[in-house]
Amino acid sequence: MWNLATRLLAFMAIDLGIEQETLLAAFRGKRQSKSLHRYPPCRHPEKVMGIAPHADGFGLTLLLHGDDTPGLKIRRDGQWHPVQPLPGAFVVNIGEILEVLTNGNYRTVLHRVLVDAKRSRATVAMFKDACIGGVVKRLPELGKARYEAIKRSEYSKGHLKALNKGERFLDTLEIR
Repeated sequence: MWNLATRLLAFMAIDLGIEQETLLAAFRGKRQSKSLHRYPPCRHPEKVMGIAPHADGFGLTLLLHGDDTPGLKIRRDGQWHPVQPLPGAFVVNIGEILEVLTNGNYRTVLHRVLVDAKRSRATVAMFKDACIGGVVKRLPELGKARYEAIKRSEYSKGHLKALNKGERFLDTLEIR
């Protein structure tokens, strides 16, 4: 999946008008993890949350649906919108760190997962981390910083704290 992520990041770099290597270097050699998610049917889905609303705390997430059971929803314009699963297709989520790297040109999306009353749902997620010299900060080619630079380790702590409160840590880093 790293090959797919590399291609996507290369296209993003072109879109941003920067050298591909500049963006790819922020990801190269950084932590990568995968997780399998299974959401069994639930007789009372209105009482259960599969995954609470959150923004991914990595650079890039690739999500592969294992079936056509819906459940992923994104927040846009104050409303929750379903993401129709396409078996074999990837959903690409921009993580908060990629938002910082691109100085807000690519934005993270708040999302959640709901369970289904009759069908199970399965996904595989690949998370790719990024930083520049151990620091989460914008790429220098992308103008005046919109977010404060922060050590990757401090970002992780802040992100987890905010996640537990249902908040977005990135909002605290915005330069106003």
